[in-house]
Amino acid sequence: MKLNELIKIVKDNNLIETISDIEFLFLDYSIKDETQPISILIDNVISWGYENDDLKDFYSEHLDFLIDNGIVSPLIECKMTYQTSMGPLSDNFGLFCFESKNYKYYKVKGDSDRWDTYGFYEIVKKNSRKTDVISQFKDECDYVFSNFGEFDDDEDDSEIEFYT
Repeated sequence: MKLNELIKIVKDNNLIETISDIEFLFLDYSIKDETQPISILIDNVISWGYENDDLKDFYSEHLDFLIDNGIVSPLIECKMTYQTSMGPLSDNFGLFCFESKNYKYYKVKGDSDRWDTYGFYEIVKKNSRKTDVISQFKDECDYVFSNFGEFDDDEDDSEIEFYT
């Protein structure tokens, strides 16, 4: 997500409404003139956060909103289907990416408690050699699917699929 898109999303969805919100989400940011309209303060603080790679607290606070409202789309998703005596069950996980100027913040979100998805999955510098986050996500999905290494992938009619 580009900086201008992010500012528009923040304003359109009232993700920051007060100076207290700014102070809570951007601890290192200093408001120079508190008499400015909140829309100007939002422009300034989001721009500052983006340029200074200080969006982690902001994203942490608003991840669910951004994902659940389709503002950020998954890079890849995983669906695991298990055949049980009570019928089929499924787990779904998605890998999402948020950005600042120099970093990518990856988040896994799912509908199962089989994988602890609290917090960020990875935070990677954009010019880093670590480019295998999607492969790593697939490997971890396979590991969860195999019940953490307990079962083979072809044990029964269960299946795992990845899609974008």
